[in-house]
Amino acid sequence: MQLFIDIDGVLLNFEHAFVRWLNAQYRLGLPERYEAESWDFEEVLTPDLLAEGWHGFLESPLAGDLPPLVAPQRFNRLAAEHSVHLVTNFPLPHMAKRLANLQAFGFVYDTLDYCGLHGYKELRPRSKAQAIQARRDARGEGLFVDDHPDNCVDVHRHCPDVEVWLMSRRFNRGFQHPAIRRAEDWEPLFQRLGQASGTGPTGGAPGGPAASRLRKPAPPLSGGK
Repeated sequence: MQLFIDIDGVLLNFEHAFVRWLNAQYRLGLPERYEAESWDFEEVLTPDLLAEGWHGFLESPLAGDLPPLVAPQRFNRLAAEHSVHLVTNFPLPHMAKRLANLQAFGFVYDTLDYCGLHGYKELRPRSKAQAIQARRDARGEGLFVDDHPDNCVDVHRHCPDVEVWLMSRRFNRGFQHPAIRRAEDWEPLFQRLGQASGTGPTGGAPGGPAASRLRKPAPPLSGGK
């Protein structure tokens, strides 16, 4: 099966690092495990401060220091059995931080594409649906996981042969769709893909045996302007 996996909010805990930066920069006093009520943290700061904070965060080391939301060893067992294609809207000019972040934990994957519904400065990437269409092997099954409902709906609409899952976060709790499945954590996905229960969500050492079979990822794609 081809697995198309979002990174921030699915593989890596974006909110944990962003909250750390916001607290250090603006002294907000948010709990360490704070989860945003809205995707863009609009309940925390004004739009102007958020825009300033987003660009400041991208320049900081914390942007490349996101902890995992899934045990790398267990994820890599999936990569040994399926082709794994990462699809991320993390800004292309800062992608080196995300690549290093993934490498630090030993995540195994085949390709990584810069894509999504949000541009960055002059960059206008392809949608995740378009990136998936370009990677699809029509002979096999496909499964997509993201934490943003808009991406899930877009992929469901334009890639009808791909099974779509939404990874639960506080900001997407109100979303419902009859054809999009919801996962509270990685366990339902592991069960769907035939893996028995293992360690906790972030248990296990980075890398593990599968890391020795690391497939070199393709370079990030700009997706056009």
